[in-house]
Amino acid sequence: MRFSLANLCHMSVVAVLASGMARADDLSLAGPRTPSRRDVTVVRSDGSTFVATVHYPATSTAVNAPVDASSGPLPVLAFGHGFVTPVNLYLSTGAHLASWGIVVILPQSQGGLLPSHSGFALDLVASMDWLVAQSTVAGSPWQGAIDGERRAVAGHSMGGGCALLAAKNDPRIRAVIGLAAANTIPSSIQAAVDVHCATRLIVGSQDLIVPPSSTSAMYPNLAGAAQSITITGGFHCGFVDSAITFCDSGSISHEQQLAITRREMTEFLLLYLVGDRDRCGEVWSNPPAADGVVQQSRRTPDLDGNGRIDGADLTLLLSAFGSESCVDVNGDGRVDGADLTLLLAAWST
Repeated sequence: MRFSLANLCHMSVVAVLASGMARADDLSLAGPRTPSRRDVTVVRSDGSTFVATVHYPATSTAVNAPVDASSGPLPVLAFGHGFVTPVNLYLSTGAHLASWGIVVILPQSQGGLLPSHSGFALDLVASMDWLVAQSTVAGSPWQGAIDGERRAVAGHSMGGGCALLAAKNDPRIRAVIGLAAANTIPSSIQAAVDVHCATRLIVGSQDLIVPPSSTSAMYPNLAGAAQSITITGGFHCGFVDSAITFCDSGSISHEQQLAITRREMTEFLLLYLVGDRDRCGEVWSNPPAADGVVQQSRRTPDLDGNGRIDGADLTLLLSAFGSESCVDVNGDGRVDGADLTLLLAAWST
């Protein structure tokens, strides 16, 4: 049975962070890995198929280059495209995340004028399932490369809403990122009630296609650790690589918005998908004005953001006990007995 601490989960984090938790690097820049991409044919559980594009760490930048899994099995993220938006418009985002050691798969399904949102959510999950299965196949390009225990979903507009639908129905998903996430059919706003993993919703303040108010309706419904990031001057099509006919614009450029988006996605995924706990401070501290974003945050006792409150969370809390740390449930800037009490009261069984 899950205990949610409904009232306590809605508090803001205004933690006093140790100076060592400030940003140490520019996550809008490429990471240490070499990204490549290839198209694959994903087989659903019923035997039907769809094409997807995969961005991954590789031995060279050449298309279809061999996978580089030298650092061990890699976490996987399924990314949902926007309404009638081709996946090649997210090329820079996919390549960027791959450079930080994340395998990103973008289903090309549901690209027509009458997409099935529930079907697309299933395809996000199916694409990860397929990659995980391929990781066990001798001779597969993905052999030994995919960590099926570390899964996340993300998406833009329609795809962002569908990412929430996917997370509602699949407890294996550890993190969600929505870029101008749109309400879907069935409702992603309502689905948020059953999304227990760590979630970051990112919007542009000048979005004319999916107004920020639409995405912001999802935020209070989220059951797990949640953040709402507003890019000042950002716009709907600032999340894709180039302008689309009849799309909007904002007071910042595509390049500026994509750089901010890369940073905000990468730090969150490094913490909650890759498991780099050193990113905790930069994710949960109040961003400086120079970052160009406004952040709302809501912590829960689920410190690792995987949708459960268990021994892993207790270990994180005890390791920071007595310190000024972002591992702080009640937001008073110090990890102490009050935080321990809240965690134990919310323990998942």
